[in-house]
Amino acid sequence: MRDAAADDATGAILIDADGPIFCSGMDEVAGEDLFGLGNRIAKPIVVAVKGVALAGGVVLLANAHVVIAAQGTSFGLTEIREGKWSEQVYRAVASAIGDRRARELCLTGRVFSTPDALAWGLVHMVAPAFELEDRATETAMLLANANADAVRAALQSR
Repeated sequence: MRDAAADDATGAILIDADGPIFCSGMDEVAGEDLFGLGNRIAKPIVVAVKGVALAGGVVLLANAHVVIAAQGTSFGLTEIREGKWSEQVYRAVASAIGDRRARELCLTGRVFSTPDALAWGLVHMVAPAFELEDRATETAMLLANANADAVRAALQSR
């Protein structure tokens, strides 16, 4: 992502998963890079999520600029089930969906649905699984072809 952010020819960054699971946890080292990602990169970050997004996967979604989810995707901040609490995870997700909801999800570790993620603002659009890639690509292309200076200014004003 750093390379894409530095490349003048890249207008937007599209993140998706190869396979049925988007992200099932968080690597400690790589996870550090996820926090505040959307504030550090001045190019639109579009995420296409399907299957399951847990822990670091939810943090990545919370930091993305546009998130499109496949119907039937499950989400969760399940670290508490392993006896872990991360203030950074809580803060990253709270910035996207609000303090009270993020605290409840981090404390209970419950898994939640695509309609919940959409209602809370973690996800911006929902698509049938067979349309997810096309919708995400269309959105990334739309953002990449937008006025780059205006998009960069909007992203830096967050």
